Amino acid sequence: MILPDYANNIFSLACGVADFLGVKRNCISKTQLQGRRLALVLMDGFGWNIMERAGIVKREARKIQTVFPSTTSTVLTTLFTALTPGEHGVLGYNTFVKELGGIINTLKYTHPAVDLRDSIKESVPFEKAFPEVRGYLGEVTDRKTLEVVPKGLEDTEFSRATHAKTTDHKPYVDWWDGLYLFSQSLQGDYDFIYFYLPYVDTLAHKHGPYAEPTLQAAREIFESLYELAKKHPNYTFVITADHGHVEVSDNVVVKQDAELMKMLDLPPYGDSRALFLKSRYDLKTYLTRKYNVRVFQGEELARLLGRVGNVELPDFVAVPEDNKAYIYDYKEKGEYGKLKGHHGGLLPEEFEIPLVVING
Repeated sequence: MILPDYANNIFSLACGVADFLGVKRNCISKTQLQGRRLALVLMDGFGWNIMERAGIVKREARKIQTVFPSTTSTVLTTLFTALTPGEHGVLGYNTFVKELGGIINTLKYTHPAVDLRDSIKESVPFEKAFPEVRGYLGEVTDRKTLEVVPKGLEDTEFSRATHAKTTDHKPYVDWWDGLYLFSQSLQGDYDFIYFYLPYVDTLAHKHGPYAEPTLQAAREIFESLYELAKKHPNYTFVITADHGHVEVSDNVVVKQDAELMKMLDLPPYGDSRALFLKSRYDLKTYLTRKYNVRVFQGEELARLLGRVGNVELPDFVAVPEDNKAYIYDYKEKGEYGKLKGHHGGLLPEEFEIPLVVING
């Protein structure tokens, strides 16, 4: 298990990108980025473990950490606010929001059992539910910026709060369309381009992080991006990821632990490998006796989440020390327990990511 180092992780990269774009943030560290133009590519789920297993070796690559919990919504919020999770409050795939009276899916901004995206926005906009989320792209002046993202993600509540406040948007329908739009955009006059790719993550969830479809996608996508970077030396390319994946050995179905459920004030939130828990009872003793988890509480939470601001925190956070996934599925016949790759915790496979800086 690795404890987060907020002096040298993707939070530091976020501070470096904000600084590159002329936006000041109160950062404890920042990655120095050189050059006049910047292309930021995020390969979702492309952990250091997958990069190694895929046989990708580049002299420009180095290993860094992500933030906790190691899940997309938390990491992207940090990446585009230059705030720690403890400051912005997006604490996992599912997060408790007191103003909304319960737990919501942060990426889709809806109840966890509902597939309809942004179902809450007419009642309470995302920015009201998460007032600390302040994306720095909305503060950029005198720079032409662009995001290239999958169609449907360019105008969501979560996107608008984080990465969608760019000058232009180019949604794409598949990998080949995205690569084409990205390569065409590099020939333009953009000062900053963000390119998001979900494919490695999708395959790692479905087949596992070391299955051939996952590794083949990782190789082909990365090598195409690396080749493109070499053709455009006028851009500093940064290729990174939000998290890796562990290959799940077994599932723990949390609902089946009747004693634990009685002690909880709310269902668990966070992620399958980062259980955020609210309870008046001594959960640390109970959980560590029954499960192979490390439990954090009180002042220890800042060690996980970085600087803590005006956000709602859990009473306990339980992090698995093995490869088990802790499943609490809000859907009666949900598919969550069928996934072969999971993330959110602190094992090297899910917490270590590549940082590849080319032309910089």
